[in-house]
Amino acid sequence: LADGSLVRTLEGHDGEINSACVSPEGLHVVTASDDKTARIWLLADGSLVRTLEGHDGEINSACVSPEGLHVVTASDDKTARIW
Repeated sequence: LADGSLVRTLEGHDGEINSACVSPEGLHVVTASDDKTARIWLLADGSLVRTLEGHDGEINSACVSPEGLHVVTASDDKTARIW
């Protein structure tokens, strides 16, 4: 944030990324994609922690619960899922 320079790029989704959310403790980033997956990444080094699969449609958004224990995803398949 200090100078606006790029810190790292997260790559791995096969579709457009629709949202990105940082966990409350600042350790993880969760991304939601048209490839029907959400992914959890380590903010410190950009490594992939986990891929959340199960939606039948594109995932439009993902967020982390305030206590940092769950991820909620919302999809074009007309469902929201808690992971």
